[in-house]
Amino acid sequence: MPETVTATPPPHPAGTPILRIDNLCTWFDIDEDRVLRAVNGVSLSLAEGETLAVVGESGSGKSVTGLTVMRLLMRSPARIVAGSVHFARKDGRTVDLLTLPEAEMRRIRGSEIAMIFQDPMSSLNPVFPVGEQIAEGLRLHRQMSRGAARTRATELLELVGIADPARRADEYPHQLSGGMRQRVMIAMALACDPRLLIADEPTTALDVTIQAQIMELLRDLQRRSRMAMIFVTHDLNLVAEIADRVAVMYCGQVVEEGPVSVLLDNPRHPYTRALLQCIPERDPETGRATVRPIAGKIANPLAPPEGCRFHPRCPHVADICRKGEPGLQDSGAGHMTRCLRWREIA
Repeated sequence: MPETVTATPPPHPAGTPILRIDNLCTWFDIDEDRVLRAVNGVSLSLAEGETLAVVGESGSGKSVTGLTVMRLLMRSPARIVAGSVHFARKDGRTVDLLTLPEAEMRRIRGSEIAMIFQDPMSSLNPVFPVGEQIAEGLRLHRQMSRGAARTRATELLELVGIADPARRADEYPHQLSGGMRQRVMIAMALACDPRLLIADEPTTALDVTIQAQIMELLRDLQRRSRMAMIFVTHDLNLVAEIADRVAVMYCGQVVEEGPVSVLLDNPRHPYTRALLQCIPERDPETGRATVRPIAGKIANPLAPPEGCRFHPRCPHVADICRKGEPGLQDSGAGHMTRCLRWREIA
């Protein structure tokens, strides 16, 4: 049986967190002999009104972490092996989301915690108009009448930048473009004024102009309601714009975490440095953009390498990196890194 990795974060810099994830391990049983450790020992915390960006390559465990918080991975082949997810509810109670009865979790999901999913076409119901799908959550969680919920759904569609929202509310997902479907998903997530929003690549299908409008909308909602947000993205430029803190994930683990300005200006982990080097740079003379890709392939979570999981791709690898599983180390100012050689390569 594979072993879990324990990780304990430092006390949250803003005090008591609204969300605290401790040593979360979500695995998938592939067959009798193979286990995919998608999330293995993840610990994170989030304060009211704060935005935590979670970044990393595809397959690093970002989306699985969000789905586990939402309690959407409770059936085979997925299983939560270890950990807890403590959430401070609107009524002042703090609960472990992983141990709640499903009936109580349904009252939280969509109301106090909402998620914008990465693929809107597979998340929207193809047989109901989008306005009705938005209104459903309002009727369920806010006990609105059908007419009031319909009116509010139309307002939300306008809020996320959909033209002629009254007509669009009567249309089905297949009648909308990919970008419009994504905006419908955002409207659904924001409908009940959640205390925590998990946004999984929420602007991937949007053009730059609409992306800027959505990001400004999310920031405005945070200012007005103190909503906390976990923002999953590949776009490090977007991270610098919206996040307060950043967690970098690699092969199911958090390898670096800290305040956004500190981490982006002075990354301690070689993987974070490699991600930053992947940002395209435009040659001022030729106008051509160049990208420096990360060497090698992401570690196989079915059979991760011994020691540091990044060491097969790391330019600073040494013998010590291949032997022991490194834990998160505090490099100062709330900046944590899972690198044994961070002092030498700083």
